Amino acid sequence: MAAEEKERLRIVRTRGKDERVKPARIAAIVETGGPVPGPDRAEHERAAAHVRGVERRLRGRTPEVEVRLLWEIAREADGLRSGSDAAAQPIAELAELALGCSTGEACSIMLLALVEEGLHFVRRGDGWAPRQPAAVAALRDERERASRQAAEASDCLDRLAGAVRDGRFERRDTEPERRYLEALEWLALHGDEAPQAMRATALQAIEAAGSRGARPQERAFRLLRSIGRFATDDVNLQVLRFGLRTGFPAIVLQHAAERAERPFDREGRTDLVDLFSISVDGPHTVEIDDLLSVERRAAAGFRLGVHIADPTAFVEPDDSLDREALARGVTHYMPDMRLPMLPPAISERAASLVAGEERPALTFFADLDAEGEVAGFEIVASIVRSTRRLSYAEADRSMAAADDDRLAALAEVGRLRQRSRIRAGALVIEAPEVDVHLDERGTPFLERIEAESPSRVAVAEAMVLAGRLAARYCIEAGLPAIYRRQAPPAPPPAGAGAVVRDPVAVRRARRSLRRAETGLEPGPHAGLGFSAYVQASSPLRRYQDLALHRQIVSRLRGRAACYDAEALRRIAATTERAEADARRAEQAAGEYWLLRHLERFAGRTVEGIVVEVEPRPIVQLVETLLEQPVRGLAGVEPGQTVRLVVVEVVPRAGLLSLRPLD
Repeated sequence: MAAEEKERLRIVRTRGKDERVKPARIAAIVETGGPVPGPDRAEHERAAAHVRGVERRLRGRTPEVEVRLLWEIAREADGLRSGSDAAAQPIAELAELALGCSTGEACSIMLLALVEEGLHFVRRGDGWAPRQPAAVAALRDERERASRQAAEASDCLDRLAGAVRDGRFERRDTEPERRYLEALEWLALHGDEAPQAMRATALQAIEAAGSRGARPQERAFRLLRSIGRFATDDVNLQVLRFGLRTGFPAIVLQHAAERAERPFDREGRTDLVDLFSISVDGPHTVEIDDLLSVERRAAAGFRLGVHIADPTAFVEPDDSLDREALARGVTHYMPDMRLPMLPPAISERAASLVAGEERPALTFFADLDAEGEVAGFEIVASIVRSTRRLSYAEADRSMAAADDDRLAALAEVGRLRQRSRIRAGALVIEAPEVDVHLDERGTPFLERIEAESPSRVAVAEAMVLAGRLAARYCIEAGLPAIYRRQAPPAPPPAGAGAVVRDPVAVRRARRSLRRAETGLEPGPHAGLGFSAYVQASSPLRRYQDLALHRQIVSRLRGRAACYDAEALRRIAATTERAEADARRAEQAAGEYWLLRHLERFAGRTVEGIVVEVEPRPIVQLVETLLEQPVRGLAGVEPGQTVRLVVVEVVPRAGLLSLRPLD
């Protein structure tokens, strides 16, 4: 249906909508004199219905056009060889050949037939040209492939629906199946971080299969679980998400066992086995990587010894153990698993500072004055023997009872060193932590770690002091090292140069902290209050610390540095990514098991502290320390204790829903 308006034709389409087109775009006129609608909506609908009727009549006649025969005639008429291009022919000529006439209706039928068939002819300008035989064959193959894939995709979706329905899924390893399963796994592992195209493919499979869940990533996981991709509901997805190494290669385990049985080289090491030294660790620790010793000085002050396990006595640069440790970067600690950087034969036995056994170490002696300031220091490669292993709880009880002056002195050193760093502007955050563990049945239970524990303060201060002394040594000796730097907080928190304990202040302080960075140039670390700092206290579980030990031990023995600057840059580039992945994996795994713990509280009340009110209330749960926005919590102040109802907990979806207690 058309009417002329301002050199354009007003077209009424089958759905009743108007369109203005130039007359040159009209390919054929089927009939004239039909109703031209006015502004009335009913007239538009009558016109559209008439157009739909004409279209049905024309499409009903398209089978009269034998497009393949027409293609052969068109090519033969031009005397074309198989590789030659044909000239485009007007639609009227093709209609004459196929239907014996070139009326508007015949031309329209011809156009519809060519467009629907879409194989043998291609549009060129105002005409249609027969494709070359090779092009026709290629297009036909592509159509067949697309048709086959569509059928395989439909079959895969049917089988996924069957898996959700009755738990059976027969794998056929077709391309569509691989595509759907890969997309589902990406969505299950990465959630909102999954690429949009994969997310769309996964959602198509989820909808077709009827998989249920609170969020798309949970629905993807449930669907994959139903086809047997995951063995349990509690499978650790972080291992797959970050590509973490689980088992060690056989050659690495064999090498570790051989090195663990071989006595370490004692040459050049100072014998400190008779020095009273203790380890203070959590009850679940199996890699004991530090000992502490302390002596009171007659003229006031202390001599603090920080003795760090030295796995360089067992792991040579670029051997199979070293390459595996570098590839892992760190030890991963998660509630349901621990993935060590070094095999247990080294990390838990030969190099671990177990009580009563002589072990190689790198010892940092610090001479402290009565205020806890460093008056002098010495670093030596050593041989140590742990006198006693204590848990934090045992050490705290002894420190409180003052029944052992050496432990009392250690507690005093911890307090003095903390005050020293505060005077230097350090931001000391003493907030409790919650570790999640699993019992023998796989049920999560919580271990609360109180930050003000004297033994934890003493150990933490000793470890960061070792890093500060190692940095000074490297700077003074001209040794390349990987330094840790941190710019001052922005804006400076009220707690800078003090100890921050209040939950509200702790949240504000943490949000103000700048991201720490690494580099081969020393620089201030504002959070610690040091002018230069390196990590030195964990060589059993952090490769950068292992590399630093090699640097220092090499120089102590009068040798050239083990690594030049370029080698350390490569190590930093590899291990920084591993450390970042470890933090994300451990945080995600910990949150999952905290939610698993909270599942038992569904419908019950829990206690929380309001730690933020703008732009929306955020509550920190007292037991788990999880921070969660809560809708409907009005008229509250920061620091206020509130009672909340646990409405819903879906660990696999990362969902925790709370509401204020009525």
